[in-house]
Amino acid sequence: MDPRDDENVEESSAFPCPVCEETFDSQQKLAEHGENEHEDTDIGSKQP
Repeated sequence: MDPRDDENVEESSAFPCPVCEETFDSQQKLAEHGENEHEDTDIGSKQP
């Protein structure tokens, strides 16, 4: 179980960053954030 499951995050409208857990209202914004803020961090792969 993911420890973030306990947070009150609406998965249907929020895309949490797997690195810093900041949430975004679109997968595009999440992707841009990841490229800009965590470009040196290996997060494995994009979320499905």
